[in-house]
Amino acid sequence: MIPCNFTALDGSAQELDLDSVFDVVLGYSTQRSGWTATVVFDPTRGSFIELRSAPPDYRGNSSEEAEEVSDQYLNDAFQLSVAQLDAVRHAPAKWILVNRR
Repeated sequence: MIPCNFTALDGSAQELDLDSVFDVVLGYSTQRSGWTATVVFDPTRGSFIELRSAPPDYRGNSSEEAEEVSDQYLNDAFQLSVAQLDAVRHAPAKWILVNRR
């Protein structure tokens, strides 16, 4: 188990197991300008989580954070349609990672 703390849509602190999620899309966060993003699907919750990383500083250090995101955010930020999101929800193991970088 690889635990990851994230902020749920309701603002509460939650935890997920990164070993049990499915990668959905790679891209850039629109919540944090310049940050890279990997969106994963957590089948136990049925939710999408954006894992964000800041650009490294001059020492190579980088901040990270994770936040649950809505279907609308995924459509606006990564151009994922309702049909694509439904496909992930119904068969996450069959999903092929989308690269938007």
